[in-house]
Amino acid sequence: MLIDNNFRYPAMLRLQNRKCVIIGGGQVAARKLSTLCQAGAKVTVVAPQFCALLLEKAQKFSCTLIRESYKKDFLTNAFIVIAATDNAAINRQITAEAPCLCNNITEPELSNFTVPASFTEGNISVALATGGMPAFTRILKQRLQQVITPEIADFNEFLHKQRLVVQQIPSTPEQRTAFWRQTLTDHIVNLVAADNAAQAKENILDAISSFRTQSQNSSR
Repeated sequence: MLIDNNFRYPAMLRLQNRKCVIIGGGQVAARKLSTLCQAGAKVTVVAPQFCALLLEKAQKFSCTLIRESYKKDFLTNAFIVIAATDNAAINRQITAEAPCLCNNITEPELSNFTVPASFTEGNISVALATGGMPAFTRILKQRLQQVITPEIADFNEFLHKQRLVVQQIPSTPEQRTAFWRQTLTDHIVNLVAADNAAQAKENILDAISSFRTQSQNSSR
């Protein structure tokens, strides 16, 4: 029987300067520490002892280390808690007592959020979950990484800049939305994917110039 995936609401979190607590000092805790710190979180790690990798990561990111066994008080004011000990019973206790988002590494189904496979290219972030098939997730991730290339990320940066230009052209939000839907097509993206980003950018710039002219003519 297939197990239904209860994690149905994807989200992107802003963790800058948010308190995140990891209970556990092993390899998994070290990996969780890295990703949280890279997102800007203020991370505290609690465990009686820490593996060498975690100590290295904690020093790199200036994390707080507490060499003690788990106590509920450590969760106070946490935005995210990671139950990452090697003891399933303790992880269950942490999950039950966490007053916030909590990820249980030994029994993920007890968590109230899960961390999908992900990668970034420039300002493009891609997250992927298959509901519990890590091997298939890895394959799909590799395929998506072949699509979201540095050239696509560079074109995304170009589009962000041109969006600001379009916002300065006298027009309504509805007109600007219609402009982008008409202008930014599969054909444009296919040009970028075919190593012809220069032509794609030229097409966008030409369309913006026409949009500006139309706006000027309509205001007369």
